[in-house]
Amino acid sequence: MRTFMIVLALVAVLDARAESLVFDGVRLIDVDRATVSDPTRVGIRDGFIVDASTIDHPDRAVTTHGYLIPGLTEMHAHVPPVRAGDQVVRDTLSLWLAHGVTTIRGMLGEPGHLQLRQQLADGELAGPRLITSGPSFNGQSVTSPAQARRSVLAQQEAGYDFLKLHPGLSAPAFDAMSLAADALGIDYSGHVSVAVGLDRVFASRQATIDHLDGYARLMVPEGHTLHGTDPGLFGVNLIKGMAPGLIPELARRTAEAGIANVPTQSLIENWMTGDIEALMQRDAMRWIPPETAARWRDQAVRRREDVTPDDAERYITLRRQLIGALHDAGAMILAGADSPQILSIPGDAIHHELLTYVDSGLTPAEALATATTNVAAYLGETSRGCLQPGCVADLVLLTANPLQDIGNTRAIAGVMRAGKWFDRQQLDETLTALADRVQGRD
Repeated sequence: MRTFMIVLALVAVLDARAESLVFDGVRLIDVDRATVSDPTRVGIRDGFIVDASTIDHPDRAVTTHGYLIPGLTEMHAHVPPVRAGDQVVRDTLSLWLAHGVTTIRGMLGEPGHLQLRQQLADGELAGPRLITSGPSFNGQSVTSPAQARRSVLAQQEAGYDFLKLHPGLSAPAFDAMSLAADALGIDYSGHVSVAVGLDRVFASRQATIDHLDGYARLMVPEGHTLHGTDPGLFGVNLIKGMAPGLIPELARRTAEAGIANVPTQSLIENWMTGDIEALMQRDAMRWIPPETAARWRDQAVRRREDVTPDDAERYITLRRQLIGALHDAGAMILAGADSPQILSIPGDAIHHELLTYVDSGLTPAEALATATTNVAAYLGETSRGCLQPGCVADLVLLTANPLQDIGNTRAIAGVMRAGKWFDRQQLDETLTALADRVQGRD
């Protein structure tokens, strides 16, 4: 009984110290219904949304005429390796968070990311929630079915959230991996290896296809000279043979297979189209170290050398048509921009990605869903991607309505991660300090 009373006393002390906040006058964006509420009050306590009437004296109050949305998700994030240094990791996490990204799916996992995941969950580090893969399954790391099975077991026992697929897997290795992963209940996502192909992926339980990988090969009709030839990176070698008339059937098959897509369309568009110098002069490039920026520029130039501007534009148009068709067929689209990557800046890139979905035919609400409610549905998380009492308080406060213009997701007045509030001043101070540091001005 004494121990029980001590526990009760400790709970009372913790409750008295609980952080609470009330948003007053805020409008709630219902993403799925594409509606905006009248001004209302929203309470936050202990990392969850609660009825504001239960908080008599909040620790903090935010009076606003803004718009509240669920926190955004980057479903194809490249979390820096631990060897890159603590500051690089913290800076990248800060960029995602400052741009409203409260969850990231790390696609280049390593043992150090397991500890990082826990530090973020415990609040030791400021940043998004981390869902992480292990080291990737590719043609070099997995060279046989037996090795595939052993690697699946090792990563599942290590505690990784899912398996990442990279190019180069043989069909037997993929089959062995998928059977072992299915048996252990761990998802696998990522690329579609040439030897595996989209047909085999449709027949598997692969959770997501990233970069729209594999589709280009099936968009080249039989009898065309490019049919069955080397597709190159994401099918760029097949541009002249890709037939838009084959897209609807591929979209239907994708929906039937229940596989989601993470297009990373903004990455591809930066690689293939637009003025490189203008891309280099974007304001967000101030957060990228000069040596990294120079390397990105050189890589972008090289990627365009073998593709004519007309072919590049056709490629982007076909990919947009595919995104629109996938959505129309009921195949889930999940927002991912592959940041940080060539010309893809952490945080900033996800807002560009959402814009490409609108350009592909989605409404602003449907595009916003790819980074919020779709992700919650994909992960089976009923307490995330929502704004009702009982939902996790991962939120973004905007000064403008994103349902009118998806670009308004950039109009961030503040970000809340698990109930911790970062206002515009805090975010700006963090971003300014980061820019000064990476540009050598501190």
